[in-house]
Amino acid sequence: MVFEHEIPEGTKLYFGRSARIKRELENAACEIFYSHGFEEVITPYFSYLEHQQNFSNRHLIRLSSQNNHQISLRYDSTIDTIRTITKRLERATSHKKWFYIQPVFSYPTNEIYQIGAESIYDDNLHTMISVGLEILSSCDIKATLQFSNVKILALVLAEIGIDKDTYKALSMRELAQKARFVEELLRLNTLQDLDSFLPNAPMFLRFELERLSHKAHACEYEQVLISPLEPPLVDYYDDVVFRVFSENDTLMLGGKYNIQECLCCGFGIYTDSVISHILARESSKSYK
Repeated sequence: MVFEHEIPEGTKLYFGRSARIKRELENAACEIFYSHGFEEVITPYFSYLEHQQNFSNRHLIRLSSQNNHQISLRYDSTIDTIRTITKRLERATSHKKWFYIQPVFSYPTNEIYQIGAESIYDDNLHTMISVGLEILSSCDIKATLQFSNVKILALVLAEIGIDKDTYKALSMRELAQKARFVEELLRLNTLQDLDSFLPNAPMFLRFELERLSHKAHACEYEQVLISPLEPPLVDYYDDVVFRVFSENDTLMLGGKYNIQECLCCGFGIYTDSVISHILARESSKSYK
């Protein structure tokens, strides 16, 4: 029996203060994006299954169209945005900087509101990070900016002879025992740590470590965390990756990637996490 007040688990209901925070955040994001030369795109809720990056993904919500084509609810906005701009709209527009404010969906009934941006055929990652941080700053959010580099992780795994699944299963202590340089990489936390390590870094890692240092320094952000061996939370990120978090909540995630043979960079702000963060902050102030 389903009671009248119930909603499916994983769905979202915003009202009153939370709905106002959501609207103010989205309005501020729009103005900031437009001021930086972005244009908006709204992609369909539904996508052909064969267009998904990994259509065997168990988290996809699958349906059939009237012509028996396999389709799914939008699981990832980046993939659909890049494909739509480069394949469907390439003759209608030459614009390269796009943003979207729309939800994605995962099995069984999860709704995830996002604010995202993609810069097509561009690797100016620090500019994208600055735009994302400006949006979070409009909500007076101060958080930690974490940097990693997927290419460093790939080089290390090849050097010590293990795969990604094995890597994820090992503890920090077990990883540190694999090689002295792995232990030293695991100890890096700050930009100062990274810059001090660079002169003595193994030659096969030095170029990617220098790129990581350059990207992090270019942001000129106070609270920076360096995690060279952090696995990416999104599987198509294949280069420098960044994450903005507060406590245990990821507020923004982005990086460089290659989709549809298109080298791009972008980010997604997790609207639901930002709203929860703001509400928790306001609640804590009310008790003081």
